[in-house]
Amino acid sequence: MNKTRKSEKTATPPFPWEKLTWDDLSEWTDSRSLERGRSYQRRGAVRNLNLLPDGGLLADVLGSHRYATRVSVAGRSRDLSKCLEAACSCPVGHRCKHGVAVILEFLHAIENGTVVPETDGDDRRLTLIENGWEDELSDDEVDNVDFDGADSDGVDVPVAKASGKSATRKSRSRKKTSSGRQTRSKRKITDGDIVDFLSAKSKDDLVSIIMQVCRGDAKLRQTYVDRIMLETGDHAAMISEARKELRSVTSEEAWYNSWEQHGSLPDYSRLRSQLRSLVDAEQFDAVIELGRELIERGIQQVEQSHDEGETAEEIMSTLSVVAEAIVPCSLTDVDKILFVVDSFLQDGYDLCDSFRHVLDRRYPESAWADVAEKLKSRLPSQATSKEDRATADFTRSYQRERLTGWIIEALESSGDEAAATDFCIEEATKAGTYQRAVDRLIALKRYDEAKELASQGLENTDPTYAGLINRLQDSLATIAAKSKDHSVAAAIAAERFVRHPAVSSLQDLLKVAKKAKYEAATKTVAMNFLETGIRPTFTKALKTRASKTKKAAKPQADHWPFPEPPRANDSNSRLDRSHAKEPSPHFDVLIRLSIQQRDPLSVLRWYDQWLASTPQNRFRLHRFETEVADAVSSTHPDRAVELYCTEADRLAAETNTKLYPQSVSLLKKARKVLKSQKREHEFEVVLATFHDRHHRKRRLVELLQSLAGEPIVSKRRSNE
Repeated sequence: MNKTRKSEKTATPPFPWEKLTWDDLSEWTDSRSLERGRSYQRRGAVRNLNLLPDGGLLADVLGSHRYATRVSVAGRSRDLSKCLEAACSCPVGHRCKHGVAVILEFLHAIENGTVVPETDGDDRRLTLIENGWEDELSDDEVDNVDFDGADSDGVDVPVAKASGKSATRKSRSRKKTSSGRQTRSKRKITDGDIVDFLSAKSKDDLVSIIMQVCRGDAKLRQTYVDRIMLETGDHAAMISEARKELRSVTSEEAWYNSWEQHGSLPDYSRLRSQLRSLVDAEQFDAVIELGRELIERGIQQVEQSHDEGETAEEIMSTLSVVAEAIVPCSLTDVDKILFVVDSFLQDGYDLCDSFRHVLDRRYPESAWADVAEKLKSRLPSQATSKEDRATADFTRSYQRERLTGWIIEALESSGDEAAATDFCIEEATKAGTYQRAVDRLIALKRYDEAKELASQGLENTDPTYAGLINRLQDSLATIAAKSKDHSVAAAIAAERFVRHPAVSSLQDLLKVAKKAKYEAATKTVAMNFLETGIRPTFTKALKTRASKTKKAAKPQADHWPFPEPPRANDSNSRLDRSHAKEPSPHFDVLIRLSIQQRDPLSVLRWYDQWLASTPQNRFRLHRFETEVADAVSSTHPDRAVELYCTEADRLAAETNTKLYPQSVSLLKKARKVLKSQKREHEFEVVLATFHDRHHRKRRLVELLQSLAGEPIVSKRRSNE
């Protein structure tokens, strides 16, 4: 009796499902899962709903597969969303759309007085959830689910998936009943059944069966042909057959439509098997020659393919067999290295990645020296001009850079670092690969030479290559910093800030200006630029280090306190063209900077000025309403509510229904602000006005129902 009383006292009270609101579910999961879960439940995707002994829910949910979903209840928090948890066998597995659908289905049962049966803790679906199980749909389920694709609400519906190399839509194996209805065969034939079947046959019967299968399956027949040639040692025939297969499979058209799940993908399995047989037969040289042809033809096939990388993966897998033949083949060390290097130079799709291990082997330094000389002989005698690098001959310049990169690596591997450095510098002046040489000289602490070469690179690099210019400038800043001169880096950062004003570029500028001892003056100039839009100029070059230590004059708001940065030849004219339009404040940066500094008065000041100077149209580039409202919600609640509602109204006016959840989310923010001011009653007026303006949008109206704060069950009753 005492035990009974104790259990009654410690018993967990039932979960108050009737009090659950849309707000609770919104807090429990994301808006997309909530909307899709509602759609799932409305369409009857929830099956076999049961109550668990602990008060939780267990059900099957039909999506792209049949998923097992469990909803658990625990805790006694006033916030009901914190008392719910869900586990599902779907890929998400946690608080997913399937969990939402199960909860709504149970609330629907409560609303209609439907009795939900209980299940015990041994339900097999609980194990399936733990194992991340998913299953195909049964025939009864298939009959009740639309297979045409996603519905208008974005619900996933079952579609057959393509697999293997056939790339065609699969259909279920079915048999017809006497009524004509198709059903799935209940008998599943296993490998053991096949073994028993064949074991019972005589030798003649087995030969007959195999030949019958070979007549209907050309690939199986070729498998036996390959095995016969391998066992008879007819290597010439094997090589010939492999070459035929290589040319056949690489000439196939490769394409795949992932939406319709069909296409034509080349099958390299037989070629891989043939190459494997040749490797096992120690025909390494033949495999290398076949590999050369496969690389050339395979690259062409990949270039012309229209798939999602399946063809490249097949070729890559096949070349991994070729890679096994490189080391044991009869080629010299030099030729082995050149074979790999040539493959990499040809390959722009990483098909030959499996060859890389060959270069990791230890070769004599003399071999690497010979490789370097052979690669050098391929270089064109004529240097690549600046004009070539700026025109259609960029591809030729890029190919030369890749080739010279391998020459440098070969010289390094040969132990001649000095020759590698000299060659690198020579190529910089010949082909314009300055950055590579500058980086090398900096690493060797040859700063004067690096500075001279970087300056030469700025003069000879086309300014349209902003990335190359930026890297050379950064190298000059690094070199200057070695002598404690950070003004070069500050000047470069200042120019980039003016070219692309942003909070991040301003922070980068101030960070390096602090090192240069110009932080205060730099901030004054930068803020003046943001507030006026007038581009500041640079001061004249500082003559001596001592002049920096003297008492500085009052900083000028339109002059940077450091000399101009190193630039490409016509960078100044490009900067002038970029600022040819009438200067105006950079309101977007000023607003976001004020938000970051948590200065709501400045946020509103810059926002109001921006509104006054910007045409108010729905297609304007920047929209700050939500950011500004978030920043001023605690200090200017009325203004925040106004901004939230304005942006919510704009989103609701769009024809895109996917924006409706964002609109409702903004209204929730407005409600939260009013609630913090103890003015919840005002939100009823806001919601009624918004509802009247958009009452024709059915999807939006459904979402607005969640803002009333009433329980889901009672809300449904009132709707009905």
